[in-house]
Amino acid sequence: MKAAKTFIPLLCIITAGVRLPLFVHAESEILTNGQLLYHSYSSYTAMDSVIYNSDMRTGKQTEITSDHFINGMNADFGSHPYDIVFMAIDPAADEWDIYRYNRISKKLINLTANSGYRNEDPKFSPDGQKIIFKRGYWSHETDDFVYDLAEMHLASGNIRMLTDDLPEQSMPVYSADGTAVYYSLLDKGETGIFRLSLMQENSVQECIFAESGISSYYPMISGENLYFTKWISADLPNDSIVRLTDGKPVSLPFNSNVYNCSDSFPLADGSMFYSSTQNGSYDLFFYDGSISHPLTMLHTERNELGASFFSDAEAAVLIRNTADYLVQKEYTECNMDADENGIVNVIDLVYFKQLRTPL
Repeated sequence: MKAAKTFIPLLCIITAGVRLPLFVHAESEILTNGQLLYHSYSSYTAMDSVIYNSDMRTGKQTEITSDHFINGMNADFGSHPYDIVFMAIDPAADEWDIYRYNRISKKLINLTANSGYRNEDPKFSPDGQKIIFKRGYWSHETDDFVYDLAEMHLASGNIRMLTDDLPEQSMPVYSADGTAVYYSLLDKGETGIFRLSLMQENSVQECIFAESGISSYYPMISGENLYFTKWISADLPNDSIVRLTDGKPVSLPFNSNVYNCSDSFPLADGSMFYSSTQNGSYDLFFYDGSISHPLTMLHTERNELGASFFSDAEAAVLIRNTADYLVQKEYTECNMDADENGIVNVIDLVYFKQLRTPL
């Protein structure tokens, strides 16, 4: 259990405008409430990507932008939905960096400032205390970038390299218990899904899935389930989303031979958010386990990708734990400091309650 933080009782009243709920279909209300992160760009090379946070209950949408970075993308929630990491370009240093942002305090930190590396694809650990990411540098020997996996402990800022070899490791994500990392490995023009234990030094990179002539990438974890994106076949390089079952990729029913499906964010009940080009550009969809619903209120002529979701159910845990902590009851360990000011108080409880019942 964490050491107790200073308890200062405070009281405030926060008001917000009333907004219409977000609908995913003309006749169907949104099936899952919570906070949705994603990014939108006109094209990957246009350098105009913008990160959005959408409250799926109220329809309120906010941009995450700053003069300190450009082209933000691939955002991820921490142990609460006010804590966000993402990759973006630091225009002063002219490098890709990892940023951390608190939506309450508006505090923005460049976690990898002036490192001299390309820092990309960040994901929080399950406890929100660490991040895993891809780190690259230009090799004159290979005349190309070399990418490895790195892990940062957020409290100290210490970074440890998890790999150090020529094959490119990218798109890392923690296992549900945080003891391993899944990622895509590119070697000799082909990509597969690999796993690396974090519990021992110099652990072997274990191949989980690879198929000759077929690219596989974007691994995502939901409980014990591993999902990833792969080509339908060597002759049909359309992206499709699969779940690995008994060592075999099982295609999800919304995949198609005529458009791409990618960037899954799976939930515990078998549902997921994902992006698809069935309307031309990439749009966001929600699959409820049997039917896919277009998130029409978020669709634009641009490309919407990189979904990350924090559900109402997870918010309920935050509310309960924070309330129990404030009255000195037992609680499940988690990060309850919503505004990250070093103090857990009633203000934090109010912020978490707003996630479920906006004031």
